[in-house]
Formats: sequence, C-alpha cells, structure tokens
Amino acid sequence: MSGIDAYKKALNKTASSRNAEYRLLAQVTAALIEAKEADGDMRKNPAKMKMLAHALNWNNEVWSTFMDDCRSEDNKLPEKLRGGILSLGIWVNKETQAALNGDVGLDALISVNRDIMKGLDDATTVKTDSEK
Repeated sequence: MSGIDAYKKALNKTASSRNAEYRLLAQVTAALIEAKEADGDMRKNPAKMKMLAHALNWNNEVWSTFMDDCRSEDNKLPEKLRGGILSLGIWVNKETQAALNGDVGLDALISVNRDIMKGLDDATTVKTDSEK
C-alpha cells in the first residue's frame, strides 16, 4: 500500500486527522525500525535492500503527502507551522536519498518521525486538571 493510500485510508477510519497522521507515522516508523534492525549488509543482501527501500520510499511518500497538504489553500494550519512541515519534508527527501545510497543511517528519519508523533499526540491529548 502506498503512503498516500494508507493516509487516505487512515483518514476515513477516524474523525481526527491528527490521530490518523499519528497512526500513519507510527506504521511507517515501525517499518523504518524493522529495516534498520534487519540482519545483514544492504549492499550484499537483496532482501534487506528491498525492505530498506520500501520503508524509505513509504516514509518519503508520507512526507510528500504532508507537504502537498500544507501547500493546499484549504489547509487551516498556521503559516509558520506549514512552513516548518515543508522544510522538514524537503529534508526528509534529501535524507531518504542519502540513506538509499548508503551514506547515512535511519536514526535521524526515525527521530524526526517520533518527534512529530509526540507533537501530534500532545496536541490530541486532553489533560485532566490533575495532569495540568
């Protein structure tokens, strides 16, 4: 399933786009972690390279979808936040290419996804008076 299809499917299953975005990022981040932890050298192991390429391309598709959404006139996010997401998306694209070339690992991409997930989770969590 492509990142776009997964994104649309997730949006249809929930009323909250933040929850859908969180779940989608959790899925793609899990795929990145699985590819990172797979045994073997990607240059010598075609199965690992395929797993890695799939996870990286899926992550890149997800971020491309986020970027397209931020460029939409219908997007209600503040301009500064949209700009930040666009900047991150550009970085994700470059980092993805570097990872596919074997120049960098996956830790930075995983970390960015987790940071965004934390922000999405914090934004959707309603705190009780005792938690404030």
